Amino acid sequence: MTDCKTETKGLVPSPLAAKALREKAVYGQPLEVADGISVILADNAKDYTGPGTNTYLVGNDRLWIIDPGPADAVHLQAVLDAVDGRVVEGILVTHNHLDHSPAATPLSEQLDAPVYGYGGLPEEVLHSSDEDIDPDFVPHRALMGGEKIGTGRWHLQVLHTPGHFPNHLCYWLPEMGIVFTGDHVMGWSTTVIVPPLGNLADYMDSLDLIASTSAVRLMPSHGDPVDNAQSRINEIRDHRMMRQGQVEECLHQGKTDPASIVAELYEGLTPRLLKAAEGCVQAHIDMYHARRAQAERFELTASNSLHR
Repeated sequence: MTDCKTETKGLVPSPLAAKALREKAVYGQPLEVADGISVILADNAKDYTGPGTNTYLVGNDRLWIIDPGPADAVHLQAVLDAVDGRVVEGILVTHNHLDHSPAATPLSEQLDAPVYGYGGLPEEVLHSSDEDIDPDFVPHRALMGGEKIGTGRWHLQVLHTPGHFPNHLCYWLPEMGIVFTGDHVMGWSTTVIVPPLGNLADYMDSLDLIASTSAVRLMPSHGDPVDNAQSRINEIRDHRMMRQGQVEECLHQGKTDPASIVAELYEGLTPRLLKAAEGCVQAHIDMYHARRAQAERFELTASNSLHR
């Protein structure tokens, strides 16, 4: 079995890495990360979110707010202070996990700004998972992949990027070569993908979609901006395929339970990260079986064609 405990350093969510990020974090103050783009960090750090959620203010005289963050009064006031009376064109939500969307409604009410997002999830989907989901999220305007919003330098293109979450969106700012990646590409670790809402095959396809923009910088919802965008995307893709190979090797050895595979591949996880790791392993197992089923269907179709 390949020893991933050294190969994955810097990619797997780590309590030590999260702690180090929290110690140097600056909460509640707008920090400029690009010309006309500032970030306000919410003080909602967890094992799998690094220092907390990044809320972005995009624009100069007129603003877009991306990922308003959790329902936290201090963070909400920090965002309002940073807006400082400027017109807000809209509030863009990447997806409705509880650390991303709950502040959208109170910000919308105070700023008289519409909320944009892919849309909420059906009740049956919400009840299929115990993830931290905002069940009340409903945007004023539902977006689809390929749409364009904004004008001029602040024209944004919508990318539908399922994989981490079914209704996940990224926002591509072509004039500046920047993609706001939400949780799909993070600045401090790889992304947790937990079925049934997470799907690894979808995640990989969405990763390719982000890469196709030829972005030069990524602005994630957790962690610092990523300056070497394509290298980071390639790093994550390689890591996922390395992990896929490790999980498949475990399956071939007769280990089919996610918990036993996690014990083989990970170390030093908190209880919450342990559960997330088991979910990620299940996502790899699901992709393995989906690929096998697809290959069998292809072989059957080819065999039937030969005998016609």
